[in-house]
Amino acid sequence: MFIFIVNPVSGNNLGIKASIVIEEYCKRRKINYKIIYTEKKNDAIRIAKELKDNENVTIFSVGGDGTLNEVVNGLANSKAKLGLIPVGSGNDFYRSFYTFPDKKIDLGKVNGRYFINVASLGLDAEIANYANQIKNGKLSNESVYILSLIHEYFRFKPISIDIDGVKKDSTILTVCNAKYYGGGFNIAPQAKLNDGMFDVVDVKSLNKLEIINLVMKLMKATHLESNKVNFYQTDKLSVNSSIPLNCNIDGEIITDTNFDFSIERESLNVDVRNSNIFRNVLVLSNVIKK
Repeated sequence: MFIFIVNPVSGNNLGIKASIVIEEYCKRRKINYKIIYTEKKNDAIRIAKELKDNENVTIFSVGGDGTLNEVVNGLANSKAKLGLIPVGSGNDFYRSFYTFPDKKIDLGKVNGRYFINVASLGLDAEIANYANQIKNGKLSNESVYILSLIHEYFRFKPISIDIDGVKKDSTILTVCNAKYYGGGFNIAPQAKLNDGMFDVVDVKSLNKLEIINLVMKLMKATHLESNKVNFYQTDKLSVNSSIPLNCNIDGEIITDTNFDFSIERESLNVDVRNSNIFRNVLVLSNVIKK
């Protein structure tokens, strides 16, 4: 059976358009399905938890990265499979997901919340936080990101943190389970979804000009070659700060002074094959772009 958890307002109401096409396709193919719409924050977590114990069910997240994060937090360590139909303002995880075989994947965890894609502190977390504040359904995804980048570029200062006992100033600290974030930046080119390791990208304190150079390198996925970037792999790390910091978890923001990251190996079943089938149906119906 297929369960579709739909965020109706995701992607400027693409969730609604997608659900109409999905329903027509399932009826035509006589597929056993159910569509459930979210109404408020954390609805997708609750719905996924209620349905997670059936190994013959694929539960699809129909929305953006925020909706996906909620579904993941409902499905972690369950029998059901995760399906993904990317129709939100941010769909970064799908870039790593759509070529992955139907195997179990790892999940990250920070301060009790699971993440499937990326968690980060510093400049990119502030950009994500501001983007969430200015989304209004009228601005395009690209406009929201550009405005947020400009806004934070002029006000951001490197954060002073302690990483596993080492004090330092960082511009960006990104803990990656998958490859992409920020609308398509390949932040962790070597990341794998089932290797039991985080790919950690720690960017040293940068001035304004150096930030521009970093963004240019990120666009080409050559940033790991920079002497301003420290890259390593680990299955856990602890980050502490003397002041509260924002942490971007798959597009959702939490604020704290201490962040404990760990990875849970092969803790989520996925259904990539059927996710691609439904995504292609939506592409052919001109609901989403290829």
